[in-house]
Amino acid sequence: MPARLFILYLFVVLTPVVHCSSNLPITPYIYERLVYFIKASSISSCISDNLLLVNKTFNDGGCPPHINFCNDEIINPTAGQTVIELVLNAKKGELGSGYLAVDHGKKVVILAFRGSTTRQDWFSDFEIYPVNYSPLCVKEYRKLIEEGKIRECEGCKMHRGFLRFTETLGMDVFKKMESILESFPEYRIVVTGHSLGAALASLAGIELKIRGFDPLVLTFATPKIFNSEMKQWVDELFETDAIEKGSILKNEIQFRKGYFRVVHTGDSIPMVPPFYHPAGLEMFINKVGLPQNAEDIEYRGKNNRLTLKDGFREGMSGLVEDWLHVYEHRAYFIDVVGCSEL
Repeated sequence: MPARLFILYLFVVLTPVVHCSSNLPITPYIYERLVYFIKASSISSCISDNLLLVNKTFNDGGCPPHINFCNDEIINPTAGQTVIELVLNAKKGELGSGYLAVDHGKKVVILAFRGSTTRQDWFSDFEIYPVNYSPLCVKEYRKLIEEGKIRECEGCKMHRGFLRFTETLGMDVFKKMESILESFPEYRIVVTGHSLGAALASLAGIELKIRGFDPLVLTFATPKIFNSEMKQWVDELFETDAIEKGSILKNEIQFRKGYFRVVHTGDSIPMVPPFYHPAGLEMFINKVGLPQNAEDIEYRGKNNRLTLKDGFREGMSGLVEDWLHVYEHRAYFIDVVGCSEL
């Protein structure tokens, strides 16, 4: 095992952390949305085989016929109303494969990013040293600061490998989204992804906020990517405190906007790199095996960190890369295994 990966492994298994639960209920609506968006996230893996087609609905050739989520309206009642608007196929040496779709049944615009599949993806996952954060939308960022709507992200650093994404994320996504929302201003934006895709969704969500959108960022198996200063700034940007307080006051999770992370027991990826911090509000799946139902999910909220028991598989050894393949990292309401039947 390379020395830096062995040290990272020791950090994970030896660092004691604590958590608590806010005990807010997981309603049928929230559970349905969690399952829907992990499936929407998972089909981004089909981009590698050029199986997502623009200007097609899910059930009219937009995505592969072997995937029930795309074609079976019992499993996905809005499959015939969901149109793929844009496919992002990262070039060699770049990050950021994903797609933009509009579900007219749910009145939602979906921006989903693919998890780690290419050699460049793997390299970026472990390019973990911190670098200064700089947004893609600099003009809009500076304007918000000048208007007093946000503060400057002073001292903000993040995972170098994932920040590379902002170097290659094109403006086509934002222009297309602006065009869609001009036609359907009442639609909501959801940015989602699993693993590497979750990290990219987090960064894309930040850029959307800076550009004046108000997305729901919903990520699964998100690695840590922010230093403490940036974690605090991201929580301010997404109004994490206000959403948490509003949810507790109403005894119902406010799930229309903000930054939410879903974590599965036994999944070590959300615990690494250990010197970074997670932002947003956490929902925790406490059941190892599938199926996982609403009663298997705990709302842990903002100030809750994974325990050793939560994130460490007994007897785990070997390279950190192997953690991306273990069952606990894949089992998020479905088995996330690429462009396969959902």
